[in-house]
Amino acid sequence: MQQVEFDDPLCSQTTLNGLVYDWSYQFLTPDEIKSFAKKRLPVHFKQARDALLTGTYSNPSENREVTHVLSRSRHSVLREGDKSKFAKIVRKLRSGKWLGATGKPITDIVNIGVGGSDLGPLMASFALREFATDIHEHHVYTHFVSSMDGGQLYAVLPICDPETTLFIVASKSFGTIDTFANVDTAREWMLEAFEPLGLDASDWFEHHIIGVSANAKKMDAYGIPAPNQLVFPESIGGRFSLWSAIGLSIATTCGVQVFQQMLEGARLMDEHFASAPVDENIPMLMALIGVYNREEREINNLAILPYDGRFRMLPSYLQQLDMESNGKQFSYTNQTIDRPTGPIVWGGFGPNGQHAFFQHLHQGYDQFTADFVLVLHRTDKRFSKRVQTALAEQQRLAVANCLAHRRLMAFGSQSDTPSEHYPGGHPTSLLALRELTPESFGAIVAAYEHKIFVQGLIWGLNSFDQPGVEQGKKVALDTFRALHGESLSFDPSTDAIIKMV
Repeated sequence: MQQVEFDDPLCSQTTLNGLVYDWSYQFLTPDEIKSFAKKRLPVHFKQARDALLTGTYSNPSENREVTHVLSRSRHSVLREGDKSKFAKIVRKLRSGKWLGATGKPITDIVNIGVGGSDLGPLMASFALREFATDIHEHHVYTHFVSSMDGGQLYAVLPICDPETTLFIVASKSFGTIDTFANVDTAREWMLEAFEPLGLDASDWFEHHIIGVSANAKKMDAYGIPAPNQLVFPESIGGRFSLWSAIGLSIATTCGVQVFQQMLEGARLMDEHFASAPVDENIPMLMALIGVYNREEREINNLAILPYDGRFRMLPSYLQQLDMESNGKQFSYTNQTIDRPTGPIVWGGFGPNGQHAFFQHLHQGYDQFTADFVLVLHRTDKRFSKRVQTALAEQQRLAVANCLAHRRLMAFGSQSDTPSEHYPGGHPTSLLALRELTPESFGAIVAAYEHKIFVQGLIWGLNSFDQPGVEQGKKVALDTFRALHGESLSFDPSTDAIIKMV
């Protein structure tokens, strides 16, 4: 692996509406970036980019177009404004006018989904909940359940009341086994409470469940009434779907206005991606630098290190977005690829990481690259001036630690004493927001989406399918049948564990 040696860097920054992308510590000049772009971008790049942004880009393996970008523009779930079905459902829930089967207002919403139907809505709801437009006295609390083992239901159900709880079943296919393992348990929990009251499954379906899917027929077959269904196009991939009706839980947490602002921030990033020159284009720079680090510097992993607690879900979200899209060794024409493609993406909340894995980053053997994510200023008028001052000082502490660790990773600290020697030589980027807003949040997520798309084009991948995931599900079904007594044999280790269950 090539060890990177850094001289004093240029100040290389690109800005867009309060978002600063600083790639100074990548130690590449604008001319080197443009030269690398000329070398690695495919000849059809502009055509492909235009197709993505207009919703006509082809996903060949699934024989459909890719239209998630349109969900924040002309195909938005809010395209009819407050009159849209999406907005009406949100306002009914957040105003206390959605009543459960016994006439009590809904107070708790449980989003049941997995993958893109969980990670995106969970991340955005957590990051933006302080911006909630609480125009009504009634409050709803949103919870998220994804794990097939029921572990999250164990935590959520005891703190909810069946009479005032509504479940959002978020599933593109409306058949994901992980999701419906949780739905079936939730149904039993509800019916157990309902039956002594003379209520049944029809009351559950009418008052306590909303389906969000690309498959209306399956929602019909399951029994969800049409007024309780939100449908989004098949052409929106699950991990790109938080902008669509899958974002219902974001809107129930934060309000329609905040959801719309998030979409607007993403749309502005789309326009920037479409028009900015390569050395000033944030997604393009992120993509090209990532490919350069993967191919020229032979770095196989990218750490996501947010220094603001509201972004603490970002590493998990980007792990799926990137690794499920570009973790492949076959081309979009289904030919074998024998060179590196997408990196391993991992990370964690930076201030906590300093007390955990940063030791390895600073003095371990392995090379890595990292994206630091930082919010420079934070104000919250819910607190007194005195408390706001204390919180602002904490924000400065986070900024100082982020910038210090970023410098130490790049330049190191030389010493003849091994325990005091920091090798440095790790290229990193910084995404700094002047303030976190719904708009800037939407912009940063859209930038990562476009980065992954560009890298997929460079490596000749179809970034919009995930056959490895599907094959794993098929193998799991066979194993599940064996656990229910079918005479199936796998290997001595697996067979031995099955006998223990």
